[in-house]
Amino acid sequence: MRSVFTTAVVLALVAPGGRADDKPKPPAKAETLGERLAALKREDAVAQQETMKKYQEMTAEEKDGKKVDALFEEAERGQITRYEAALSIVKADPKSEAGFDALEWLLTIPRVYHLPQGKPAMELAAEHHAANPKIGKVVLTLGRYGTHESYTNHKPALALLAAVGERNKDRIVLGQLAVVRAWDAKGQFDRAEYVKAKNQDELAAAAEKLFEAVAEDFGDVKLLGRGGTNTLGDVAKVELFELRNLRVGKPAPEIEGEDLDGTKFKLSDYKGKVVMLDFWGDW
Repeated sequence: MRSVFTTAVVLALVAPGGRADDKPKPPAKAETLGERLAALKREDAVAQQETMKKYQEMTAEEKDGKKVDALFEEAERGQITRYEAALSIVKADPKSEAGFDALEWLLTIPRVYHLPQGKPAMELAAEHHAANPKIGKVVLTLGRYGTHESYTNHKPALALLAAVGERNKDRIVLGQLAVVRAWDAKGQFDRAEYVKAKNQDELAAAAEKLFEAVAEDFGDVKLLGRGGTNTLGDVAKVELFELRNLRVGKPAPEIEGEDLDGTKFKLSDYKGKVVMLDFWGDW
């Protein structure tokens, strides 16, 4: 009888409401979309560090074998899972700040442009954030790495840039778009020059005109992204110098320096002679 009574007391103590101070615990705070995105970014950074650490610890034989392939395949699967999770954050509330932040994260990772997550991310950005004054980094990265016609998702990339051009009023964003379009024109010239196309001079002139417009209209605007110290005027100056001087058939710019024996020289000293320039560096 005593055993039954003891058991009943224990059950009463552990059962819900069995103790006066045993109050129901409040539900855990729901994770916000922004918190979910921050956690994804931290997870991604840690995963990348761990992957590189494992790679660095491999022997030369392992780096040439199947083990290294397995390492990077596993890392890629993890990344794609995180990219998909970020895309789900966008879809949950595409107009929100967290939705934009998730899009910005995805669309400033160039490899995403070639993945299945790239197309819906660009489409959502075009639909909901083309006028966003913070979309400049996306425009710059997309223009650098995602618009060539050989790329899987180049059509939604071009559609996003077109939507930004039509709807965005922010001068910084429009400056990034202007330099992206100038780079695209120069890329067309570079390819034409490489294959010795007849219209290469025409394409060079078109690229020059666009870079001149960048310098005139957005010269003081900072180039977004890593560093952020150069202005668009600085970028245009370098590109224009190359277009006007560093082309086949143009006079070579003057070069002055010292040879390996310490003798000073100028490139113009060798005018009329065949000269081979070897540019090299040591790190």
